[in-house]
Amino acid sequence: MNNQIQSQAIDNHVLYLIILLEGFVTIAFEILTIRQLIPVVGNSVVVTSLIIGIFLLFLAYGYRKGGTYTSNYISIIKYNFTVAAFGVGVGLSYGFIKAFFLLTAKLFWGNVFISLILYLLIITAPLVYLLGQTVPITLNLCKQPYSVGALGGKVLHISTLGSFLGAVLTSLLLMNYLGVAWTVFINYFILAVLVLMLLELPREINYLFLLVASGVLVYGTNIYLEKKLFVLTDNYANYQVIDSHDEKLLLINDSASSAINKQLQGFPYIEYIRKLLFTDLHLQGKNILVLGAGGFTLSAGETQANRFTYIDIDPKIKPIVEHHFLAPVKGEFITADARAYLHKAWQSFDVVVGDTYSNQTAIPAHLLTREYFIAVAQALKPDGIAVFNIIARPTLADSYSKGIDNTIRSVFKNCMAVPLHYTAQPTNIIYICKKTLSEKDDMVYTDNMNRATLDYFKFH
Repeated sequence: MNNQIQSQAIDNHVLYLIILLEGFVTIAFEILTIRQLIPVVGNSVVVTSLIIGIFLLFLAYGYRKGGTYTSNYISIIKYNFTVAAFGVGVGLSYGFIKAFFLLTAKLFWGNVFISLILYLLIITAPLVYLLGQTVPITLNLCKQPYSVGALGGKVLHISTLGSFLGAVLTSLLLMNYLGVAWTVFINYFILAVLVLMLLELPREINYLFLLVASGVLVYGTNIYLEKKLFVLTDNYANYQVIDSHDEKLLLINDSASSAINKQLQGFPYIEYIRKLLFTDLHLQGKNILVLGAGGFTLSAGETQANRFTYIDIDPKIKPIVEHHFLAPVKGEFITADARAYLHKAWQSFDVVVGDTYSNQTAIPAHLLTREYFIAVAQALKPDGIAVFNIIARPTLADSYSKGIDNTIRSVFKNCMAVPLHYTAQPTNIIYICKKTLSEKDDMVYTDNMNRATLDYFKFH
């Protein structure tokens, strides 16, 4: 079949539908890539910018390559959609991503940045390159009652409309109500339908068999695996609960977020904070703000009549915890970004506990700045206490650990840092900071003016 016959066989409205759905899948693929990589690389601005950058770069090269074809347009599109369907369905699956990053971590000394670059270049870039060829190829197939400019504008309008729908529906509807695995499968299914629309049956029955076989694989590596492993997935996290005889473990994005045993005891750092607040400081009837809900274990057990307010960005975390991990949850729960909540908080708190992690060791970057810690201080009562759970090196031997320490102390002058283990490796460090500042905060003892002895007697 020559190009003339091919172009006559496809109505413009069908081509416009292909362009619309390709635009939908392309932007959905980008959003799903960002979402699926959160458990392994976090969701920092650096990670997101790399993903977007790779998408745009190879989309541009896909546009360019698509414009160079002069024949076999339908065959090329069918091939591209078939490869992209398989790549999206398998390459975005939880199991494949976890295996890929485990393998590359062993090969490259645990360097997550190298693993991310390799994933984007090996998996993401080729698929975007293939999808990017769609618009210029379909322009060759369109019947042209318009000028070149008018046709190009219409096609770009339809493609961008598809991208808009893909962006909005993927994040607000599909991932929230159907889960990540179903969202991946739906995008695979859309690409498979595009291939079926272009098939010449029965001559190309091999394509049909290939799509059915790959569909079974995509279903298994996504939906079946998700049902086996997780209690829920949404656009924020994968939630998994491991229930042993003596203890339950809540995993969020493959990271041990919270634990609870039959005595209602949590992780050691949680028990340290509980001891600090309820035993050492004897707090009773106080207002305690917890930024980062986790498993709500800080208020498990006896709370000395203290009132807890938990803040977390995911509205589904409380029902998940109450149904699968710890019930009832003691305290009020508010869905909000921690920093956004602090800026509009109408009340002051006796204690603010910061425990905000997107995976096991990564705190979102905007919750590590001086401005964020100032907002925490402003949310405290005049004699309030801020407690931060920071995973870093107690030796402060790296720039990240030292940077966090410097940033906290730039706002809270009166701070004690207590590592659960003094080690050269990352561990929980509990920062206990007082808001109250005295005129002696900047005082130092020197040979010329040494009041240490007088202060010692006052101290005792």
